[in-house]
Amino acid sequence: MNWNRTKSIFIVVFLLLNIFLGWQFVDRVLEGQLQSIEQAPEIVERLDDNNITLPDEDVNTSDARGVVLEGSRVSFTNEEIEQLENNGHSVETIGQSSNVIRVELEEPMNISQLLNANTEEAFAPLLAEHVLYGEEYVFSRREGHFLHFNQLYNQVETYIDNDEALTVELNDDDEVIGYEQQRYSFSENRDERDMTPYMTAIRVLLDNHYLSMNNTIERIEFGYYSLSDQTPRFFSPMWAVTVDRSGADAEEKDMRIYLVNAILSEQHQWYPDESQTNEEIEDELSE
Repeated sequence: MNWNRTKSIFIVVFLLLNIFLGWQFVDRVLEGQLQSIEQAPEIVERLDDNNITLPDEDVNTSDARGVVLEGSRVSFTNEEIEQLENNGHSVETIGQSSNVIRVELEEPMNISQLLNANTEEAFAPLLAEHVLYGEEYVFSRREGHFLHFNQLYNQVETYIDNDEALTVELNDDDEVIGYEQQRYSFSENRDERDMTPYMTAIRVLLDNHYLSMNNTIERIEFGYYSLSDQTPRFFSPMWAVTVDRSGADAEEKDMRIYLVNAILSEQHQWYPDESQTNEEIEDELSE
């Protein structure tokens, strides 16, 4: 047997197989994006009739799965805490189970370049060097002196109502002075179920009058959301629809995020902007 020839044949076969599988994956993603719109002409017509625009960019459906996650907070070990302390950080554990830690940096850290970049990738080196399991977290938003990060599950963001997995604190000079961290261990609670397309989520919002004339749909994203405080926490697959409800003459944008369960098609509200009172929100929704 000519081993070199056989080895070359195997390499070529595996290369062709990888190309074929990659092409199938890309084709499946693109097909899913197109079908969501092409198979919902009546929804597109309703959007057009109300001058409601869809996002210019394609919706990423490649990692969307119809599974419910069960999340349990993980306790930080003595070895992990010592690792942070050896890096010069001061660590305080919160609660008897030590599943939340508050970390204070020895010296404030200038991250002006990261803030100016304002991208998820920009914060990766900071997280990798100073945060336990930093690769599992992704930047979400800034609120005043705090940077909020969500935890990932299979490269998909998980969201907790009124809470964040990681919150980094800044001083008045936009330097990092510390952070508070919690970490979840995830398991898939049930067998995977069929998902509703994201255009069905749009129809749900139309039927419930959460989309109005001249609204702009800024983004449609998939994620796992926990909306109730319980132990363990359950994270449901959701389509998150970001809507600009501002009028043409509005001085400030009125941005809302609406959630539609990707399995049950149930609709929820999600208001990260707490500047409005519940009465103001209820008055707007009753109009």
